Amino acid sequence: MAVLDWAVVGGFLLALVIVGLLLRPRASDSLEDFFISGRKLPWWLAGTSILATSFSSDTPLIYTRVIREDGLSGAWFYWNGVISGLIVAFFFARMWRRAGVITDAELIELRYSGRPAAVLRGCIALFRSVVLELITLSWVILGMTKIVCTVLDLPPELDLPFLGRVGVDLAVVLTLVTVALVYSTASGLWGVVVTDLIEFIVAIGGAVLLAVLAMRKVGGVQGLRQGLAHSALGQGALDFLPDPSAMQVPAVAMVVYLGIQWWANTEIDGSGKRAQRFLACKDERNALVSGIWNMAVQWIIRSWPWYLAAIASVVIYPQLSDHETAYPRLIVDLVPVGFKGLIVASFLAAFLSTIDSQLNLSASYLVNDIYQRFWAPGRGPRHYVRVSRIATIVVAVVATSLALGLPSVLDAFRFKMELMAGLGLVYVLRWFWWRVTAWSELVALISGVLTALLLNVWSPFGGVAGGAESFAWRLIIIVAVATCSALLATVMVTPEPMDRLREFYQRIRPPALLWGPVARLESTSVPSTIGPSTLIQYFLALIAVFAGMFGLGKLLLGQPSLGLGLALLSVITGGAMLWWTLGARSS
Repeated sequence: MAVLDWAVVGGFLLALVIVGLLLRPRASDSLEDFFISGRKLPWWLAGTSILATSFSSDTPLIYTRVIREDGLSGAWFYWNGVISGLIVAFFFARMWRRAGVITDAELIELRYSGRPAAVLRGCIALFRSVVLELITLSWVILGMTKIVCTVLDLPPELDLPFLGRVGVDLAVVLTLVTVALVYSTASGLWGVVVTDLIEFIVAIGGAVLLAVLAMRKVGGVQGLRQGLAHSALGQGALDFLPDPSAMQVPAVAMVVYLGIQWWANTEIDGSGKRAQRFLACKDERNALVSGIWNMAVQWIIRSWPWYLAAIASVVIYPQLSDHETAYPRLIVDLVPVGFKGLIVASFLAAFLSTIDSQLNLSASYLVNDIYQRFWAPGRGPRHYVRVSRIATIVVAVVATSLALGLPSVLDAFRFKMELMAGLGLVYVLRWFWWRVTAWSELVALISGVLTALLLNVWSPFGGVAGGAESFAWRLIIIVAVATCSALLATVMVTPEPMDRLREFYQRIRPPALLWGPVARLESTSVPSTIGPSTLIQYFLALIAVFAGMFGLGKLLLGQPSLGLGLALLSVITGGAMLWWTLGARSS
């Protein structure tokens, strides 16, 4: 890191702080202003914010480990997210915007009633803020410490005021978390989404530069293929589908990736950061387009620079044991002075774009769904904004402390998925089936979490660090136990009061198919934005995204004919989907 590199990094961080402070007046009047931008976000800003938030400095580390262990076909661990992400965009984005709540936890008391609903809202808010989001923040911080240790040419320890001698990795991470706190506490979600736009541009630019340098190092596509032929993975590492004879990805893992993982999680209906962006959009149309924009850019464009760098690292570092450090080592060994500052700034951008969003989201649960709902109701709007800023700081301090005890980024990622897996089906059914109750969700939450903890403590499949196959078997058991328990509770418990169901049905306007008893009470039909045409639009988008993603991959990996054919298919199906979705009235 030369002086020029440090100047680039310092200028980037200063720009973020200035933007956040300038936006402070927009987030000071109410919780809606602080947590959902006063419901004024345009689609491109909301969608790009989801993009930026969905990857952090840890993301290329995880991608690199998965690809170095299993080849490109190992990326199905992520690629199954195309299925669920497009479901969120087409089937849930507009319903979230219609809900008019501040957090997804608040939706619970719109959908259910009485003490069970209040208990469930409090439990989900605590589970998300104190467990799920803190785990996410902790592994993001852990990923950044690995990068700091590998990339920055600094002494191992520093003397800091009030803290004494601390590791340089912790000192740098504390500095970055402080920067995120300055603009996220000052301007709330407005500061988050605007800085996310800047951070995404910088992050993707750095990733592209490193991918180009890595491919040049191995001698281009031809050199990559020759190098892989002599590696442990072989040339099959470039196949998008696993070779059954090579069994690079266990069969049970592929079954779970394609058949279970994409829906067995709490984000299958958009809950979390996506719901927050949809709720912040100007209207339903902007919410829908933000979801489509996010998915198209994320899967067709954003991830390929990481894939190329990861697969090239197999040839460059064939004996490296800690696969998660391969990506930052590429920065140290390949990036020249002057450009290294850009690469480091791109990592900081990825880190900050996730940290600021997770801090804001966690604080929204603590303040809107716990403090305001149960502890201090009836206070003034500015009081809750002040408490929100304090909550954001508290979350940051706790997450930084927890990060020091995590063994691996990927292991933490898998553990979080296991904790959430049992809620997937009930999160979908609560929108589309009138019979689901608050007890359905409570039972799914408790049984899923307990099963996940039991399987990791007992470790019949090797625990959280047991690899893809053990992760797959644990997920199957967790989903089976939680789903059966939730469905049993649903049919055994008295349904929610009809007045509450009618209020939800009239506001959200879900398809009437599984709302029969409620729909029949309406004197006039309640129009829904989800119909048979929505399903066709969804499948057109699914084809467009997969064809575009694989087409670009084939072009980059030296198969131009197949790549161009897939790219053309992507353009045709994507164009038809956009015309039908935006140019024609949906049924």
